[in-house]
Amino acid sequence: MRTITMLLTAALLGACAPGDTDSDWAVYLGDAGRQHYSDLAQITRDNVGQLQVAWTYDSGEQRGGGSTMYTSPLAIDGVLYGLSPRLDAFALNAATGEELWRFDPDVGGGAQRGLMWWERDGESRLFYTAGRELLAVNPSDGTAIESFGKDGRLDLTPSGDHEGSLSVTVPGVVFEDMIILGFSTSENADAYPGAVRAFSAIDGELVWRFDTIPAPDAPGSESWADGSLEQAGGANVWTGMTLDEERGLLFAPTGSATPDFYGANRLGDNLYANSLVALDARTGELQWHYQVVRHDMWDRDNPSPPTLVQLERDGRTIDAVALTTKSGHLYVFDRETGESMYPIVEMEQLSSTLPGEVPAASQPLSTVAFSRQTFEITDRTEEARAFVEGQIADWDLRPWAPPQVGTVLLQPWYDGGAEWGGSAFDASTNHLIVNANDVPGILTLSEVPAGSSNYGTYAQHCGSCHGLELEGTETGPALLGVRDRLETDEIRAIMNDGSGRMPSFAHFDDAERRAVMRYISQDEPEPDDPTSELAYVLSGYVYLRDHEDLPGNTPPWGTLNSIDLATGDIDWSVPFGNYLSHPDLGFGAVNYGGPVVTASGLIFIAATPDKMMRAYDTQTGEVLWRAELPAAGFSTPALYSVDGKQFVVIAAGGGRSGPPSGAEYVAFSLP
Repeated sequence: MRTITMLLTAALLGACAPGDTDSDWAVYLGDAGRQHYSDLAQITRDNVGQLQVAWTYDSGEQRGGGSTMYTSPLAIDGVLYGLSPRLDAFALNAATGEELWRFDPDVGGGAQRGLMWWERDGESRLFYTAGRELLAVNPSDGTAIESFGKDGRLDLTPSGDHEGSLSVTVPGVVFEDMIILGFSTSENADAYPGAVRAFSAIDGELVWRFDTIPAPDAPGSESWADGSLEQAGGANVWTGMTLDEERGLLFAPTGSATPDFYGANRLGDNLYANSLVALDARTGELQWHYQVVRHDMWDRDNPSPPTLVQLERDGRTIDAVALTTKSGHLYVFDRETGESMYPIVEMEQLSSTLPGEVPAASQPLSTVAFSRQTFEITDRTEEARAFVEGQIADWDLRPWAPPQVGTVLLQPWYDGGAEWGGSAFDASTNHLIVNANDVPGILTLSEVPAGSSNYGTYAQHCGSCHGLELEGTETGPALLGVRDRLETDEIRAIMNDGSGRMPSFAHFDDAERRAVMRYISQDEPEPDDPTSELAYVLSGYVYLRDHEDLPGNTPPWGTLNSIDLATGDIDWSVPFGNYLSHPDLGFGAVNYGGPVVTASGLIFIAATPDKMMRAYDTQTGEVLWRAELPAAGFSTPALYSVDGKQFVVIAAGGGRSGPPSGAEYVAFSLP
């Protein structure tokens, strides 16, 4: 009897650990400071190994084999709110996974990393974006709030006659009665000029706007060549923002100006591209900024929301904001002044061989880096090394080499260093937890001469056989609707290898191949106007691989890191994840999605292509628990408790880096 009493007492003490009253996850990434932190302590280093699946929820039909589901859900008052791959919103009993309601916006799907919650005077609203629309939903029954925008929808297309790609794929910031948003646009010359905009959470009216590409004669315009601002695009905030609620300060990380890899038409440093911009959250007025890449030529967008942190310096506590970058550098600034907490060194920029391109004189690099800055060729096997040596023989391997007609090796590659998952702040130790990629990218440009057009390229090489309007001839079949019949890879294979009477077009460069693909993809083909200027296009966002499709550099290829913010020293760094093709290497893998730190000293993170969810010890980086998911969890977990029971939930969407797609949410808890 005494043994039973002791067991019951221990169980009750565990269930009522400090911080384990019912706890919500009401804001994307945990709070407006994007700290990825939970004060829940029921799950500890000692019992995390007992975690088991509490419930699973199939959120619905996938959008295809390449479907992705990145959503980090919200949990409020015992209800979990999430999104399916088709961007249907749903509400579940957060303790059981039972569906309560479902909202179908009829948008067909798309990328979206989370939702937003607003409440005032007993009224609450659930917001999320789908494509270029902001949707307002009643969280009690899943119906549209028709008083917002037009029947619960707000078109986010900026005013004017600009046409181009635009969407919002990440939750904005909810502050007082405003929804503050950035947006995604294209990487090309047709990109929208970036802007941060605040909309009324009541009716959707625009409250304020800050243009991240300055107007002529406005502050920042001096960093652009004369005449370039009128046609400039990009510098947009696509990855999410961070709010210091007490100070009313908004921190917005911007992307590169466009086009990404050739800047002859946007000479100058290009403020406020590739910057951390601090704004007054109530008015949108600029408070300070810091540009981490000048005149970007490598698509070095700032990839993740900054993290509000604290650090000790000279006996005082400094409120700071941390920015992790694709180049694998960590920048930390005083929130109020923008003063850097780490030394910044100026690296002299190499010159460009592209006509008209003038790089910035130098680049400001933080002295704190969490990814390698130089390439080291793989030594995994002799075969792997020989294969990679053959590829890179005539490449430019210099760090920060400008793009060229030919190939530059980019270390780390386009997806980091850091990626959009973001970093977590461990307030008990003032450490930053960040997962990183550490593989090299292939940057190859092809020249598009002035006078080129999609139609002209197609007509010259394909029109005599397939008809100028894709109608077909006696020699070649009709190509109207070919994209409905064949996958992109199948079309590329036919172009490369030939088929029947059709010869191989393996001699096509990337520009010619893309031009033909664009023309034959039209439902009603129309000739496009020839280009008036010289341009360059990228061959593709790929990283260097060996003969077994593994990264072509020395491991580790993905890492999880703990950084002491006071000093910038890395306390520990461990290989993170595996590839499905080689599940036992232990060398790490390219990863997407962020960590969450708990008050009990745990790090919960999925993010890797091996479909695993893991718990790490914050002190040592040791793996304490792991569980296989139905598909890779390329998202950030959410932590909450209901009736004193703690849950960890992850969206297992997969769909990139090779693994299969999924549509399930998986929640874990103690027995």
